[in-house]
Amino acid sequence: MAHLGEKAGEAISQAEVARLAGMSPSAFSRFFRREVGKTFQAYLADLRLGIACRQLIETDQRVSEIAFAAGFGNLSNFNRLFQRSRGVAPREFRRRALSE
Repeated sequence: MAHLGEKAGEAISQAEVARLAGMSPSAFSRFFRREVGKTFQAYLADLRLGIACRQLIETDQRVSEIAFAAGFGNLSNFNRLFQRSRGVAPREFRRRALSE
């Protein structure tokens, strides 16, 4: 888990993490879901969204720069996941956070 937190903004695959854990990808997938309660990809997306939220509040970087720095390779995907997770678009999230 520490490895994921450190590498969340980088390209990281489930197979790579499984290898580091000394497990096959399928065994790791089952183990991860059982222990964490969500899939590896969902967990990684949540980590990356957390990074993006902090950056939206703490920096004046453009949303696209934040999305790519957090590990999202596609701005549309980032916007869709952010909206679904936080209930607002990234720009609106920033506006609300800074007005509080």
